[in-house]
Amino acid sequence: MPDWVSVSSSLPELIYPFNLALWLLCATWVLIIFRCSRMARISLLLCSLVLVVCSSPLSTWLYSQHERIYQPVSVTDSPVADAIVMLGGGVGIPLPPRVESQLGGNRTLHAFRLYKARKARLIIISGGNKFPQTGVKSESHYTAEILESWGVPGNAMILETNSRNTHENAVQVKRMLEARGIDRILLVTSAFHMPRAIKTFQHVGLDAIPSPSGYSVAAYSRPAFLDWWPRLGNLSKSQAVVKENLGILVYRFRGWID
Repeated sequence: MPDWVSVSSSLPELIYPFNLALWLLCATWVLIIFRCSRMARISLLLCSLVLVVCSSPLSTWLYSQHERIYQPVSVTDSPVADAIVMLGGGVGIPLPPRVESQLGGNRTLHAFRLYKARKARLIIISGGNKFPQTGVKSESHYTAEILESWGVPGNAMILETNSRNTHENAVQVKRMLEARGIDRILLVTSAFHMPRAIKTFQHVGLDAIPSPSGYSVAAYSRPAFLDWWPRLGNLSKSQAVVKENLGILVYRFRGWID
């Protein structure tokens, strides 16, 4: 039987913009079959609006606003802490057709740079696999392998391999830090995920300092008309905005953040 984490991660798929448009399109055909032409037109109009609005630059703007809640801080200007805590999501585990792990974001590199700049002497890598996998280890294991290949000694890293969401990240890391008398941490995750992550870690009582990485929306120079042109990639950004804000809502409801 599916566990709560799997269910909570899967159910939102039903209401993401692209899937919502598919539901409305299916409803349109059903209404046409039953000769409800007026309702069919309304359903088709709503489907079109969802696709146009969510593929428009509005999605990019909303995404950018969310990931800029916490502004980037250079490694040089970052404060010193007792440990760097890096959350999972930055490494692709070696599932077929991959023959080895691969980087999927910037947070691993950011944590490495902080460590090399001596902002902390310890890196805690937190993250198991969100969905149970056969024949592979946890994501944090492969992240540690990459960092070790870059020169970070194994005794400077601690792995937390059981957590499957941000709340579990915070609870598990809190226990590990308490056992070592550590409280002040630099929290490394994607800029887009940072608003929920930092509140979750602070809610469990940790002195967590945000150290965001992986900003997706950058000021690239390009023809002006492209800034106003609908793009398929914007649908993924609108999905991310819906997903993250839904996550914040659920975390508040469950009392995991203030």
